[in-house]
Amino acid sequence: MYGAFALKKASIMVQSLFKTGVAAHIVGMPANTLRVWERRYGLQCQQLDDHGHRLYSADDVQRIAALRQLTLQGHAIGVVAGLTQSELRDLLSSQDQIREVAQAIVQPVRPVRQLQVVGAALANRIRRAAPRRQLRIAATLNTLPEATATAPADRPAVDALLLHLPSLHAQQVEEMAAAAATLGVTRVLVVYGYSNSQALRRCTELGIQPWRDTHNDRSLVGWILDSLGSSSAAPPATQASAGLAQVLPPVQPPQYDEATLADWSTRKTDVACECPAHVAELLLRLQQFETYSADCEHRNEDDRRLHEQLHHLAGTARGLLERAMGLLAEHEQSLNLSPPH
Repeated sequence: MYGAFALKKASIMVQSLFKTGVAAHIVGMPANTLRVWERRYGLQCQQLDDHGHRLYSADDVQRIAALRQLTLQGHAIGVVAGLTQSELRDLLSSQDQIREVAQAIVQPVRPVRQLQVVGAALANRIRRAAPRRQLRIAATLNTLPEATATAPADRPAVDALLLHLPSLHAQQVEEMAAAAATLGVTRVLVVYGYSNSQALRRCTELGIQPWRDTHNDRSLVGWILDSLGSSSAAPPATQASAGLAQVLPPVQPPQYDEATLADWSTRKTDVACECPAHVAELLLRLQQFETYSADCEHRNEDDRRLHEQLHHLAGTARGLLERAMGLLAEHEQSLNLSPPH
């Protein structure tokens, strides 16, 4: 019975035509983004309904799904939108093959790393995301004083002390360094939400490795593993890593969500040059790159620092464009045109 139902459902899928919102839902992308693609890149569709709305066939939806997958992998929509269905399949296939080859390469066996974690929520995130054969949490504490108050005989042997701080200040950096000396720990890692250049510079001076929390647990675990490396002693700083260690100020979270920016990029305004649409499109791309750079794979510590800087610089550029968008929104409001919410 289930097989007959599945065949019937597949038949309906093949024979049906889908409006933009339904097609976007099927491939798991915002409808506003698909509408931007329609307007900018002239996506093919089966036909139009009586009201002039696009109707996509099953083949069209598959093409949109392929475009969506490629953009999530870092390809620019303006480049892949012009590819034929065959070229899209070849590109997806080649990337799958590259991924399989990369996964098949035998990685060097790493010993299980032991962590003492200050912050129960952070410990839970690591337990969920970390490979069990590579990371193990030897102890979880709520505060740093708890760690130093433990009797030396009861302290676990660990490779690193890992802390989570919503905000990181210079005084806390000094406290972490003192605690590490008391505990006899050679590596200190700190995951923070917000900080300043003074605190981050002090971390570098004391050999403490900071990482701004992107709330991406896979990236977090990757950073921990790369920071621990293959030995318990901190690696010597190379000229390249020293050059990449430039401290950047904290970046504020995005002010505009994807739906708002997509609305701006398509709406008609009294600005004849269409600057609101252009700025909105730039912001969309910047936000996407900001997310992409946070999730990038990295080969070594220099790579990680480079991508961390790219992420920060993208966020800084986004902040400047958000100021421009704010000015445009105020201008539109002064003309009695309500900006999107």
